Amino acid sequence: METANPKLGRQDWVQAALETFMERGIEAVKVDVLAKSLKITRGSFYWHFKNLDDLLAAIIQEWQAVDTDNAIEQVEKISGTPKQQLLHLLEIAAKDDNRLEKAMRIWAIHDVRAMASIERVDKQRLEYLQHLFIKIGFSQPDAALRAQVTYSVKLGWVTIAPPRTLSERLAQIRLVYETLTQINPVS
Repeated sequence: METANPKLGRQDWVQAALETFMERGIEAVKVDVLAKSLKITRGSFYWHFKNLDDLLAAIIQEWQAVDTDNAIEQVEKISGTPKQQLLHLLEIAAKDDNRLEKAMRIWAIHDVRAMASIERVDKQRLEYLQHLFIKIGFSQPDAALRAQVTYSVKLGWVTIAPPRTLSERLAQIRLVYETLTQINPVS
């Protein structure tokens, strides 16, 4: 029988769950499946989590931390103009493979907790984008619309195939950036 790895921690279980989740969906996130993939006993799981629901809550927290909070922190750390901050944020989004985002949105179709987290994160992301557009100099209504359009590009990449290569995604997001940061609209 396999024994518990003393170096295996809560985050190891979360990472294993995330990989399983992204590859095979939330239905595949099971204690036995994860224990087998980590080559460890189930007992280790219960050392770190109360139950499977506790792990599922950790998946949601990790998604929000990695795909939203960390991106905003990175943008806030750079000393630059609001336009440079916006471009940096869009480049972070373009570099994301969207696997976790897609898995979360599929899960949310059938799970109220996941849907609530999607709604909370969507609101946070839209408000931050709007904040950046306002800092650039747009009125609140203009900033809200530009934030919505910008975010729609990101979500579009989740639901349809994004440009294949990173350089293509970066080129496309820079075009979106150039278009949406024009102060004087094209007549």
